[in-house]
Amino acid sequence: MFEVEVSGIEPFRNLIKALDAVVEEGCFDIDEVHIRLRAMDPSHVAMVDFDLPGEFFDKYLCEGESKIFINIGEFLKFLDRVERDELAKIRLDEERARLVIQCIRPGHTRRFEMAILEPLDEEVPQPKILFKSSARILTQSLRQAIDDPTTITLEVLNPVDLGSELKDYLAKRKRLEDNRAAKEKRKADRAKVAKKKAKAKTDAKKAVAEKVAEIEAKIEEPEGTADGEEEATSEDSV
Repeated sequence: MFEVEVSGIEPFRNLIKALDAVVEEGCFDIDEVHIRLRAMDPSHVAMVDFDLPGEFFDKYLCEGESKIFINIGEFLKFLDRVERDELAKIRLDEERARLVIQCIRPGHTRRFEMAILEPLDEEVPQPKILFKSSARILTQSLRQAIDDPTTITLEVLNPVDLGSELKDYLAKRKRLEDNRAAKEKRKADRAKVAKKKAKAKTDAKKAVAEKVAEIEAKIEEPEGTADGEEEATSEDSV
């Protein structure tokens, strides 16, 4: 059995948004103490190690241990339907393999359900990385610190001794950005070629139509002239 209630949905929704930015699907390990998720992104460049204690929720009820494997993006769609003044109740229906999301306010309740996926057998290994230092920073400040230089180039971060792991991550991220840009360019080029071909085809049809009209006009003109000559000859004979 698993059931939680949260009155302020925004912090929880932001956590799920952060997960959705990295992973598409995830298997949540749930017990009496916390909710845990460890997963890699599809390209295996970034990893999420998510640990949410039960005290985060207004009500947290879990008997035994459970695994909930869901599509993060689909789950986020349902959370987006929860209003700020509503109480969100999330529970696991094990018999029907469904996750039930209820949006509750006085005199009104809305209910959504989403299917639970079959959990994968593979487990994400614990990375063996030695961190020699630690720091705390506001997420908004960290986001701005990264977004400001990356609007120009990632190279501005290279002169700083960031450690081999982070440098490898930045290099992989740059390759992904380059691949994405190349893909967008190929897509744009294909669109230009298709547009050019469509225009050439339209112009060709138009040219053929004009040529046919010109030929038909020439064919009709001599026939009219011949009739006129024949009528004139008949009148002369009379």
